Amino acid sequence: MMDGMKNNNTKTGNQAWRRKPRKWAPKSRLGCKTCKIRRVKCDLSQPSCLKCLSTGRTCDGYSEMPLAVKPEKTEIDSTHYQNSCKSDHPSTTISAYEPKQWHSKYHGLMLQNLGSFLILPVTGPTQAEAICFFNDISIKHLNGYRPCEPWRNTLMFFSQTVPSVRHAAIALALIHRNYLECHSNGRVYQPPAFKDRLPDKAPLLHYNRAIQLLLNPESDDSAEITAVTLLVCYLFTCFDHLAGDDVQAMKHLRGGVALSRNTTLNCCTYGDAQSSGVHATICQVTQQIRRLDMQAVMFLVDWTPANIQETSLSDSTFWSLDQAADHLQVLVAQVMRLRNTEQQMSPAGTMSPLPSLLKEIVLAQLGTWSSLFENLLQQGSPSKSDVATHLLVSLLRLQHTIAWTLLRGYGPGREMDYDNFLPQFQQCVALAGEVAAAHQRYSGSSRPTFTPEIGFIPVLYIIGVKCRHPKVRREVLTILRRQPIREASWDSISTARVVERVIEIEEGAAGKRHMVQCMEQIPVWRRIEALSYIHIPRGQSADRVDITYTFCGQEGIHVESLIIERAERHIMSNNR
Repeated sequence: MMDGMKNNNTKTGNQAWRRKPRKWAPKSRLGCKTCKIRRVKCDLSQPSCLKCLSTGRTCDGYSEMPLAVKPEKTEIDSTHYQNSCKSDHPSTTISAYEPKQWHSKYHGLMLQNLGSFLILPVTGPTQAEAICFFNDISIKHLNGYRPCEPWRNTLMFFSQTVPSVRHAAIALALIHRNYLECHSNGRVYQPPAFKDRLPDKAPLLHYNRAIQLLLNPESDDSAEITAVTLLVCYLFTCFDHLAGDDVQAMKHLRGGVALSRNTTLNCCTYGDAQSSGVHATICQVTQQIRRLDMQAVMFLVDWTPANIQETSLSDSTFWSLDQAADHLQVLVAQVMRLRNTEQQMSPAGTMSPLPSLLKEIVLAQLGTWSSLFENLLQQGSPSKSDVATHLLVSLLRLQHTIAWTLLRGYGPGREMDYDNFLPQFQQCVALAGEVAAAHQRYSGSSRPTFTPEIGFIPVLYIIGVKCRHPKVRREVLTILRRQPIREASWDSISTARVVERVIEIEEGAAGKRHMVQCMEQIPVWRRIEALSYIHIPRGQSADRVDITYTFCGQEGIHVESLIIERAERHIMSNNR
């Protein structure tokens, strides 16, 4: 009897359920396309929804969600970022999807208090892991020689809140990871979603998406549009350098420089960078772009920095290492510009003398800079980490010494005079060794690194081709091959290959069995006077380096192509 009652109750309950009208549910915004059409809750499993698979349906996948849509409240765990992104401001966890009203209300407030704001949109594991890679790895290396926490917080904030910057950051992260993977046999940071190698087109897809969003800005505020455009120009410059498209990288850089030279933006100073709001962001990214513009003259003969004349050393002191570094960059750019202007190789392979008046003016400015810099160090530099301070101080001394040496020793037919600067070259090699060691400690390992900044690679290149002391040259090769490093267009492995070829050419007269013992054994007619090279990446195959050079006092231009096998790029891995 009890069983009969139970069956009746069950039957009545089922009939009641059947009679109850089904509630209408809004179209799902988080789920897969199939669950959206069915208006059922999706379990968000990747790559296919389990609810679809369990019912025998085909899951049509997920579509990208816009940032300003709020389907249902979803929180993101911020523990990882709170530990890795420390700042003076409290770390805040914000709902992953917020309405446009919230974004408009608090966007300006967050710009005034840039911190570890977590507004990562849930757009699938690939993009989420790319943003993690960008925040954890790429940002750290973009300004590795001159770390700046506010600048990193700005990049992190905009990459998480502005769609165009987010896609540019994802594109950079993907190609950065591919670069590390290619140069270290896969022994790099590998998030779970990145174990399978991403298609080569993935970075380009996000690159193009960033351009589309940049052409259709969501905001009508001209200042915000300017800030976002400058940030994307900066990230695109880094992207194209890593992709090996240096021509496109310099186009982006030149575009950013032109925008930053607008009369309303040209008033950015050190004090402005500490202010709040969009103007502070514009000043931050303007300073970064101007630095890259000033450094571009280190690898482009026909490049003239926009603000090369904007320097004054009339002040009695430097008040920060950053100020000293910015002044030195202008002086180094002037030295390289003077040399590159006169070093244009004629069909006969000759060079014109350097204007003596300009040479003496720049030499005097270098002397003044050195005095102010040493005074700053005696007074105590601003508070920074010990590794970062040591790295920057050694780098500034290195660049100052090589700039002074180049300017003092330059002249047509005077290659033998460089032998008189052996003490300066030896000092530079010692400083370069310190910078390389500090850079390796800063990066945390001997893994390959990339930065759009210019550090010590071009200095070692100059020493390798101008200092004929056999021991110094071999020390240069040792430092270049210690850790694969890419600084904008400069690559340590290809630079080492060029220096090695110069040694082969100049020391070839001594024969293979007899190594050159002193500089005087290399005659003037055997010395290379003007040298330039182009590094041509070729993906998975061997890279090529095309070099062009002339001999001192001889007519004619020589052209060669060098092949860099992949084995050379894994030399660090093989030695460990």
